[in-house]
Amino acid sequence: MESVKIVIPSHKRWTSIRTTQVVSNAVICVPDSQGDIYRKCNPADEVVTHPDSVVGLQAKRNWIYKHFGSVFMIDDDISAVRRIYTDRGEQIIMDPKEVYDLIQHSADVTRQMDIYLFGFADTPNPKAYNPMKPVQLSGWVNGCAFGLLAGSGLWWDTQITCNCDYWVSALNAYKHRMAYLDMRFYFNQVDTFVGRGGQAEHRSLDAEERDFAYLQGVFGSEAITLKKSKNPRHPFQKTLKLPF
Repeated sequence: MESVKIVIPSHKRWTSIRTTQVVSNAVICVPDSQGDIYRKCNPADEVVTHPDSVVGLQAKRNWIYKHFGSVFMIDDDISAVRRIYTDRGEQIIMDPKEVYDLIQHSADVTRQMDIYLFGFADTPNPKAYNPMKPVQLSGWVNGCAFGLLAGSGLWWDTQITCNCDYWVSALNAYKHRMAYLDMRFYFNQVDTFVGRGGQAEHRSLDAEERDFAYLQGVFGSEAITLKKSKNPRHPFQKTLKLPF
């Protein structure tokens, strides 16, 4: 039985979607005006359209959540899902049916725990994986692949441009405290900052700076802080710090 609908938000990437080869039974969600070309270029996949008046990723996420209810949103540039742990002889890369089952199982566990938001590891580095803590129950949920069950009361602020995952993770922490994070699995994303279409049309250093200031204004400077890193992707890379 399907617990969540798996939805790929996409924009102007009708010939370059990778994710449909990574997970089974996903639908692609695009603006009405792009529906025909997406269907022509992806004939084996289901395409769902939203009104062209829904502009920007945050507005698209709000529409998807309202339309589908319990949903797993996954970016269109996912190249693989990896096991961070492996037993001897076990494949690191998961096949599309395994990924589908992983998502549905995670949604079911989340529902049984009476929480709403779930996701996976944010790094593929096995050295960062703690086998004594394969699951975490709070923290930042990577926006490239995450689930949200119906009835959460969560939403995306359209004033945010690039950091919808920090917004929903912080809002979830404020309203519900807990999230389900299975740290054994990693969704590998490619061309995040350089690919045509998608968020590339809106992402900029100025937008990152505005998002950082806005997030701090809403959730506080103790919760949203600059990430300490020797080689940050940009000066406004951030982290979510929670007191629990």
